[in-house]
Amino acid sequence: MDKSKKVCGVCETDPSKYKCPTCTLPYCSLVCYKKHKETPCEKPAPIPEPETIPVPPVKQVPDYLVEEPVALLNDEQLDMISQSSAIQEMLKNDGLRRLVRMIDSSENPEYLLDKARKDDRHFMEFSDEILAVIAREPGQSGTDQVLEAMGMGEKP
Repeated sequence: MDKSKKVCGVCETDPSKYKCPTCTLPYCSLVCYKKHKETPCEKPAPIPEPETIPVPPVKQVPDYLVEEPVALLNDEQLDMISQSSAIQEMLKNDGLRRLVRMIDSSENPEYLLDKARKDDRHFMEFSDEILAVIAREPGQSGTDQVLEAMGMGEKP
């Protein structure tokens, strides 16, 4: 018998051809279906939604204080990150990928980024590895690095 086929959940011998419309139990024949229906079944419990972290709203900033976005990473640094085997290995962790997606799609990503670096050991190791790959000090923010490169900030 082909291992990709499911086995009947009632007789547990024959390959299933059908599924119970209520509980989705696989069955192979009318005989097995009637035997299954001798006891009431229920719909499977719904899969819970992933946990969300409440994020404070972003404060409105007057237009005259809004700065033009600065590219904090250049193409070479992005290539180094994407080619890092350590980072690729870390991204195999489903929880870490979900957290990165949540931060990326958040209305206030800076808040979640700071919170994740403080509260999540895996994310802290992940971000430290990224900083190591691009040769930036872990304590140094992107803004600090830009100011330092422009000669306007202090070197640690």
